[in-house]
Amino acid sequence: MVSSKSMIQYGNMTSRILPIILLVTVLSGCAGIAVGTYGKKEWVRTEFSLAKARNQFSFEARSGSYSRADIAEHWGEPDATESVEACEVLIYKDGTSWAGVGAFVVVVPVPLMVPTGSYKNRFYLRDGVAVGLIQEYGEVKRMVGYTCGSNECGASFGENTDTSEEDSNRALGQWCTQSR
Repeated sequence: MVSSKSMIQYGNMTSRILPIILLVTVLSGCAGIAVGTYGKKEWVRTEFSLAKARNQFSFEARSGSYSRADIAEHWGEPDATESVEACEVLIYKDGTSWAGVGAFVVVVPVPLMVPTGSYKNRFYLRDGVAVGLIQEYGEVKRMVGYTCGSNECGASFGENTDTSEEDSNRALGQWCTQSR
C-alpha cells in the first residue's frame, strides 16, 4: 500500500521535473522521437556575394560575375584547382565533414558520427569568369520519426530528401559542357 506521504513526495517531484522538461524543450527549439542519417549535401548557386573573409558570404547584392582575380582577392588563393570539361574549378576547403546516424529522444540528440573529409566551396569558372558555385554542407538525409522544430512539426518515414547530386550534375552539364 502506498502511503499518502510518498504520494505527496512523488507529486512534488513531478511538479519540479515537468517544468524543467518543458523549459529544456522550449530552449532547444526541437523535440521529438526520431532516428536519422546525416551526411554531405550540396547547394547549387549561380548568384552569390563574397565577403572579404575566406568561406564567408555577404548579404549585399552584387551585379555581375566574379573573375578568378576577384575570388582570390576576397578569399585568397584556393586550396586546390581542377578542370571539368570547359571549366576551371577553384576549391576552398570549409571545415571537416561528418557522416553517421543519430537519434533524437525528446530533447536530447544522440549522435554517432565519424569525420569523412572536408566540406568544400567549389567555384566553376568559364573563360576566367564564375558561372556557378557548389557549396557542400552537412544535413540530415533520411529520418524516421516525429519531430518539432523550426516552427513546424511532422512525421518522416525515411524518404530521401537529397536531390543535390542530381542538381549539381545538371548544373555542371549547363556550366561546363564543351559545346555550349
